[in-house]
Amino acid sequence: MKFRALAIATVFASMLGTAALHAHADATDRDHLNGYATMRYSNIYMNGGEKAAVAVKGLGNTTIRLSVYDYNNNLITNTTCRYSTCTLSWVANWNANFYVTVENLTPYGTDFGFAFVRE
Repeated sequence: MKFRALAIATVFASMLGTAALHAHADATDRDHLNGYATMRYSNIYMNGGEKAAVAVKGLGNTTIRLSVYDYNNNLITNTTCRYSTCTLSWVANWNANFYVTVENLTPYGTDFGFAFVRE
């Protein structure tokens, strides 16, 4: 999946402060996540049949859970990653808002990069 690779490349560029790939991503972010904290990215509107991918990369010894939910708080997909980049992709079955959560499952704070792309 080309757009999933773009999400991964964008999150790495985001971590390095590079703006070159940001023009191709729908959303990017660099932030700090405290221990056992959760960051939420809301109001991601998608049309039915549209494909999307998200990627997140933490720094250091951190375990991160990346999850996608629909507007009714139904879990669409999730993954848990340690020492690597978390990536998820999904297809919207209907026109709706979605949201993504990034959870730090360790007591240690971490800086992280986030990217969202759609095809």
